[in-house]
This record gives sequence, C-alpha cells and structure tokens, in this order.
Amino acid sequence: MDIRQLHYFREIVNQGSISKAAEVLHIAQPPLSQQLKKLETELGTTLIHRYRQKWELTETGEVLFQYAEKLLFTMKDIKQQISEIEHGSAGTLRIGVSSACLNLLVDYVSLYRDQFPNVKISVEKGNSEELLKKLDRKEIEIALLLKLDHSEQYIVKTLGKQEYVVVSPRSWGNVFSSEKVTFKEIAKHPFIMLGAMGGHSYYKNILRAFDAEGVAPDIVLESKDLTTVIAMVSGGLGLSIIPRVAYAVPMEQLTIHELENFDSHVEPVMIKTKDERVSKAATQFWELVELCKQS
Repeated sequence: MDIRQLHYFREIVNQGSISKAAEVLHIAQPPLSQQLKKLETELGTTLIHRYRQKWELTETGEVLFQYAEKLLFTMKDIKQQISEIEHGSAGTLRIGVSSACLNLLVDYVSLYRDQFPNVKISVEKGNSEELLKKLDRKEIEIALLLKLDHSEQYIVKTLGKQEYVVVSPRSWGNVFSSEKVTFKEIAKHPFIMLGAMGGHSYYKNILRAFDAEGVAPDIVLESKDLTTVIAMVSGGLGLSIIPRVAYAVPMEQLTIHELENFDSHVEPVMIKTKDERVSKAATQFWELVELCKQS
C-alpha cells in the first residue's frame, strides 16, 4: 500500500464510481480498477461491495477511507509548510542576542514581522560566550552581539560603532560636577564591573584606563550579564561603565554621563557560521538587516 493507491481509493469513494474517478484522475478505467483490486488483495479484505447499478463501502473500506483522508491531508500540509519555509514565508527564525544588542533586535524584528508575519521567531538571550556555543551547536542560526576580537570562523555584519557611557543610580542625585566624567572621579565610588568574556577586550581596556590615571576601581561586584549590572546600579549598589547601545534595558532609575579620555568603542555585529546552510527565514532576516544599513 502506498500514497498513490490511497489517493486513488479516496477519489473513487469521493466520486461514487470508478469511471468518474478515472476521469478526474485522468487515467483509464481498467488500470484504476486493477489498482483497487490490488489494494484489496494486499489488505486481504473487500473495500467496496460492487453491484450492477451501485456500490457501497464495507466496514474495512470506511476505516481505510478515514485513514486515507487524514494521511493525504497531512501530506498536503507538509508540502505546503516546506514550500512556505523555502520561500521564507513561514518556518522558524532562530536567533540569539546579547543584552547589549537587545534594542537593535527589537527594531529589526519589528521590521521583519511586517514582511513575514507567518514566520515564528525564537529568541535565545545570553552573553557572547553562550551565544557562540549555541551557534556552534546549531541551536541558533544568527546572533546579535558585540564585535569579537577574533571572528575568522564567522560571517560578520557590522552594525555601527557605539561609545561607552557611565551610569549611576538616579537615587544618588548629582554625583559628578561636570558633564564628562573621568576615571579618577569614578574610582571614588563603588564600581560594578561588566565581567570579562572571551573574544572581547573591553574589560582590559577599562582597567588600563583606570591605571593610566593612577587609580584603581573599587569593584564591589562583577557580572557578565549586562541586565544584572544595570539592575545592580539601579538598586544603588554602585556605578558602572556600559555600552551606549544597551539602552533597550530599563534605564528609568539611572543617570547617564559621558566618559572622558576613553577612546575605546564597542561595535554591535550580526554573525552566522561560515559554510553552514541557514534557513530561508534566517537568510531573509540577514538581507533585511543589510538593507536597513544601506538606507
């Protein structure tokens, strides 16, 4: 028993006769009759009682008809889903994002949803190290994160440089006397450090900047998670230095200050693994971001 036989059998039942079914299927009546007989022989049962002027389904014929209806509908649905996935109109976009790039993802996803409303979007959040592991394990297809120092094994799309800023608890009031803050002034207060991560040099760059002014930060807490750092600053536990791009994270309880004498920048990027096929949905998302950059 195969799909073709089930298709023929269902059409015979729907049309009420072999002759009408043969017309709809565009095949001769004798071969269609032979296919029905072959199906009955294989199953060891009579599916249709034939009479001179009429016929009717047997109990086993009714069971097979219901089975054929469900199976053929499922096959049609599978073909439709595969077609939609290949054309980028459906399927799942699996993407990862770091806290620092969350605002960019929100903007891009909003545009993407306008063009491809039937695509399901699965978002994994994590730091750069976690996202790279997910890429390697193919748990995600694309990642938005801060540019890595070494990224030869990835295809990288840059999304624009961003400077660092100082954030302090709003409850502290006017912490600094001037708009631009020096590392010497920061060293006078409890400091919450965005933790070091593989592939990024900002941790060392910040420590070097303190050292260049002859001071050391009073680090009271470290975390690789930007959301945690901002929550701790919001709670009044200290101040911190974060990328300006991170403004999608709730900032209501923070005061933002410009940083003086610090030329280091961060650069949000979108990456995917080289020489790996990605879904049509991921390809469409990648191309949409490229168009956004050009406009």
